[in-house]
Amino acid sequence: MKKFILIPSIMVVFIAVCAFGYKKIYERKTLPELNFDAAYYWVTESSVSGIWKYEENPAGYKYFLYLPPKYKNDKDNENAKLPLIVTFHGSCEKGKALSYGRFFTNQSFQSQVFPDGAAVLVPQSRQDYFTDPHSMSLFIQNVIIRNKCIDKENIIGYGFSQGAKFVVELACTEPRLFKGVISGSGFYQISKKELLSVLPISFYFTTAANDAGIFEQGSPTGKLCARFCKDSRYVEFPTRRHFFAELKDKTGITIGGKEETLQDWIISVINR
Repeated sequence: MKKFILIPSIMVVFIAVCAFGYKKIYERKTLPELNFDAAYYWVTESSVSGIWKYEENPAGYKYFLYLPPKYKNDKDNENAKLPLIVTFHGSCEKGKALSYGRFFTNQSFQSQVFPDGAAVLVPQSRQDYFTDPHSMSLFIQNVIIRNKCIDKENIIGYGFSQGAKFVVELACTEPRLFKGVISGSGFYQISKKELLSVLPISFYFTTAANDAGIFEQGSPTGKLCARFCKDSRYVEFPTRRHFFAELKDKTGITIGGKEETLQDWIISVINR
């Protein structure tokens, strides 16, 4: 009789341990404290053009920052808790960097994404393409230190081409930085160890089967993240070639009788 009682007890304990372990590996750990660095914090050049503030720092980063109008003159309001979207352009695309940032500053997106909108950060690569994820992480952290209205626990990274490869590499290097990552035509090849470290991050990957050289490298990573990472998506097009993810793109998921778009997905991740 004792044997029959013991076996169910062991099963209950085993299930409980598995459930605890599952919850633990999918529990997102955010940055405990932001790292101040003078070369990334101080600004050497600053100007305003329309909705954007342009700045340069001693570390060599040139970047644009958008804050919702309500916080342009109230950037130190820590109660705002604005989400931040960081965009990464493709190789040799410094001149086009703002075109990706503008996706996220249009009124339709800003009015839906969060009660007071979202901040948008558009860095230009220091070379013709993005390198050094440790430096980029430090840069983003110091922008947040300078703008206390931004929530360090609610950051989305968006990238196209080499920028899409880099944003995934950055997430793997600093798993506590991003809540969500969007990779359009990216080609990062994730390792098993890296995959385990980014399980709590939500990924949206999209590639095209006729994007030779990119598809073969990027699609396996996209499929792995969609299968194992929290609330993630992988969308594959047959003939779209080399393209960037657009807010109107469908994710392939139907929610409440409506086809989910990339914009819907971003909003759900930010407000989760």
